[in-house]
Amino acid sequence: MSEITESEKLLRRIEILSALILSIVTLAAGVGFSLRAAAGVLQGGAIAILSFQILKWQLRRAFQRPGKIPRKAGLFAAYYIRYLAALFVVFTVLYYGWADPVPFLVGLSVMVLSISLVGGFEFISMVARKGDR
Repeated sequence: MSEITESEKLLRRIEILSALILSIVTLAAGVGFSLRAAAGVLQGGAIAILSFQILKWQLRRAFQRPGKIPRKAGLFAAYYIRYLAALFVVFTVLYYGWADPVPFLVGLSVMVLSISLVGGFEFISMVARKGDR
């Protein structure tokens, strides 16, 4: 059984918080605006979370062998292919009008918000631990 590292715990907190934020914002958009707005938020959030999960998988795969440094070209190529695929999906959703732009952008921002909140919480707890010394 493998030991869970601090970075894995941090990633797990980001994932849980992003799912929670996406659920709350989607529900709020559905209640406060319309079901179309809620669908746009959900679509944007799903794309952002899926892109984050693919990035996590790519980096794990690249760095899974200790002592072996991954090739830069392969790592960058995979990163930009994932980025371009996400960009294509975003363009397709907006071009065909499957989502309104503003709620869709709110959904896309879910990962940024969760990373910022977890980072801020970690900073505050680090400062608090330093002050207890």
